[in-house]
Amino acid sequence: MTSLDASPPLSAYQRVVSTDIDVLHDKVEPFAVGHDLQVLEPDVPLDGQVNALGLGAVNLVWVRYGGGGVIVDTPPTEGHFAMCAPIAPMGVEYRVTKRRETAGGNLVLSHDEAMRMTPHPTLGCLVIATSTGRLADHLAVHLGRDYTTPLRFHRIDGPAITPPSIVERTWRYVCDVLDAATAQGGLHPLAARSLEEALLTAILLGLPHTGMECLAEVPEKVPHHLAGAIRGWVETNHHRPIGVTDIAAAVGLGVRQLQVICQEQWGVTPTQLLRGVRLDHARAALTVAQPGPRTVTDIARAAGYLHMSRFAAHYRQRFGETPRQTLKRS
Repeated sequence: MTSLDASPPLSAYQRVVSTDIDVLHDKVEPFAVGHDLQVLEPDVPLDGQVNALGLGAVNLVWVRYGGGGVIVDTPPTEGHFAMCAPIAPMGVEYRVTKRRETAGGNLVLSHDEAMRMTPHPTLGCLVIATSTGRLADHLAVHLGRDYTTPLRFHRIDGPAITPPSIVERTWRYVCDVLDAATAQGGLHPLAARSLEEALLTAILLGLPHTGMECLAEVPEKVPHHLAGAIRGWVETNHHRPIGVTDIAAAVGLGVRQLQVICQEQWGVTPTQLLRGVRLDHARAALTVAQPGPRTVTDIARAAGYLHMSRFAAHYRQRFGETPRQTLKRS
């Protein structure tokens, strides 16, 4: 995505193409945070584009301004979370401390200090935005208890739980899936929920924040008699747009405690458990389905899959044959 010839992120979700700075600003702001724009070279006309969508509580917006570029001024984000992922190096200035730097990776906007940025005119920048409240709720589900301390990300000392590359890998994957979904009739609710949770989890793991010590704690031992309740709830609700956090909340556990039970009881992660149940039901549907041009596709989508190659690979790994072979026998 760093090539001028490559398609920008979220190309399937184009909101506007415009030379008007006010039009571009008004399309970006609902998906990002409050900001002001100034043209760097008034004599050079802009050639801007905005691609954006909301994914549950997380907003994704890619914007390029073209022309000679713009200056983006942002106030303190306070209770909001916004992270810039510039596609090319971007100049950054902190307005109070006067500190300057060049951002080439994940840049979390300051909770308490105004900032000024100059994104690349052509390659632009991706912004991921949500509320710190939504992130705190997601953290609480992982911990299995309430998290009431204000969650802050900016200028936190020390490393994150995992390497920061997990954030970029995740948003690139999410953008690829979203763009592919439009060619297959839109995004299934199962997939939408999974993508939202993937972004929230990557942010909590890949960026330093005030809740890291809690995340690093060793999970408490839990009684394994809950294994039956876990499996039963997944079997009952597999068709709904649920994720790992929903499973944990349903049985009164934290995600890390759920992970321990799933690993010790079945040797799988909670995600693999949910995937396996959905694949089992997909197989049952294939064994009684009438063969048709979209039979496998429709059953795969009902199981939360957008990529048929991924569905076929997981299916073959679990059952030793392809979905079409099962359908042919039906």
